[in-house]
Amino acid sequence: MIRFMLRLLLVNCLWLVPLAAPAAVPANPLLVDDSIFVSQQGVYRFDLTSGKTLWSSLAGVETFEPVAFADLILVGSTQGLYALAAEDGRVVWRIEKSRTLFTPGISDQAYAGSVHGELYAIDPAHGRVNWRRQFPGWVYSPAVTSNSALLWTGGQAHRAYGLAAIDGSLRHEIPTTQETVFSPVDIGNSRVAFNLFDGSTLVIAAGSGKVLGSFTGNLQPNNLQYYRDMVYRSHRDGTLAAFDRVSLDLRWRKSLTAQDLILHPSQPGYLLASDRDRELILLDLAKNDAGCRMQIQGNWNLPIQTDFRTIVHFQKQMQPPGIRLVETKAICK
Repeated sequence: MIRFMLRLLLVNCLWLVPLAAPAAVPANPLLVDDSIFVSQQGVYRFDLTSGKTLWSSLAGVETFEPVAFADLILVGSTQGLYALAAEDGRVVWRIEKSRTLFTPGISDQAYAGSVHGELYAIDPAHGRVNWRRQFPGWVYSPAVTSNSALLWTGGQAHRAYGLAAIDGSLRHEIPTTQETVFSPVDIGNSRVAFNLFDGSTLVIAAGSGKVLGSFTGNLQPNNLQYYRDMVYRSHRDGTLAAFDRVSLDLRWRKSLTAQDLILHPSQPGYLLASDRDRELILLDLAKNDAGCRMQIQGNWNLPIQTDFRTIVHFQKQMQPPGIRLVETKAICK
């Protein structure tokens, strides 16, 4: 079960529209200015303009989605948490070499969950662990909200936990119907959302810990994105649902693929989706249509929308071993 979850983390990053306050959220790929950082059995930096590989690091390490902090790139892995220099990919610091740590969300500190059940608060500049807290079973990296002193996390235990960011003390423990599907998500309006394996999404007020309700469903959700007054949720059966961000009511649900719909990093006002890297669909949220569908030849993965019509994805290459960047234009009717 744990190995299955780790494989899904490589492509199922919970990417969101940027937060209002300074906070860094993991994404794979991760767009930073004119560079794209990609995690796939190591970490790569590509120049967005030329498509050239600028560096690669941690070859052969099972790495998770990257996150940026100042001039560093932090990435969780099955061999601890690494901080890489964004300029050249060298390892600046590393902690817990024998542990599997998830990539942290970052505000004033970096907050990382782990397979062995410890949640860490880390000085992202130097790798110093400021506090840690043990939970039963694996625990995911928490949602980092823009205006709350609480961290919200979940994992193997059927619980949602609210912790004081300053010292990790437990402030709220809320029973859930199932274990959570990946890290909880900040959906704005001082709310966090927990996807659960029973198909529902629990929504909690980030500051008070009050349970506000849930997004309904009966099939396992994959990931969430929000834009303006709507939250969009993809599902294992290939459907996409839209929920009101305030009332939590279902607004619509449509089938986009035969199975396993995944949401990828996209520009505000768009959703980029795929059926596990077979067909790409670009949805303009201002339009109520079927979206722009793209068939891409060969084996590809980890797509990202870099502007309103440009999609970048990555393909494996033999010489030199690694991956290469491929750019595609979305031509919609």
